[in-house]
Amino acid sequence: MTKEWSILLSGNLSVVMECFRNALYFYPNFAEVHNTIGIIQFQIEKYEGVIQLFDNALAMNPNFAEAYNNRGLARSKICHKSELPKVIEDYTKAIALNPNLVQAYLNRADTYKNLTDDNPAAILDYNQVILLAPNCLSAYINRANICFLCGKLESSLSDLEKALSLDVDCAEAYCGRGIVRFHLGNIKGAKKDLFKAFGLYEARGNMIYCAFTRSLIMELFREYEVYKDLFGVESEAGKSKK
Repeated sequence: MTKEWSILLSGNLSVVMECFRNALYFYPNFAEVHNTIGIIQFQIEKYEGVIQLFDNALAMNPNFAEAYNNRGLARSKICHKSELPKVIEDYTKAIALNPNLVQAYLNRADTYKNLTDDNPAAILDYNQVILLAPNCLSAYINRANICFLCGKLESSLSDLEKALSLDVDCAEAYCGRGIVRFHLGNIKGAKKDLFKAFGLYEARGNMIYCAFTRSLIMELFREYEVYKDLFGVESEAGKSKK
């Protein structure tokens, strides 16, 4: 997500939308207005016409790197998988126009990793994200995941430890490091990390990830005495909401 998206999310999107629609009435050929309305509609999940708004912005300003990035993100959400090359093309165009646009590298990396399984290409983009934004937590976590899948356990561990140095309460990083530690033979450290991740998810009321982490613990340790106290979390969470 670009800085502009984050700023918009901090306010009342309905009010912001109305302001920009008024601006569109007075400045119909202002590319930034079309781009921003597209951003807002995407965020409130009113997808109809979103891509056209970014098309409009690019027709008015063919060098609008952020609009290419935004259109790529919208296409990845809305369009059929057959259009993934267009998604990649949009991010690539954004990067060509602005080689320092971190979000375009990150979005392209996520697309390679999650939608096309092109892990080598994803690694290259995550490397660039980290070069440009050394504190980007998600880049370290995603690169660690790819390294683990490729059998590069020490590299994966290094990235996860960097992620934890950036956020000491990152449950995802603890979970990932627990798995890597287990496969490196550090059973005690693995158990500690996975239980830490479970506790963080529980504290946040994220029962889906609690169940996922518990299933990992059960699969890796296979001893009832280890995980017996992890059950009942969902029912306790339900009681607390009543």
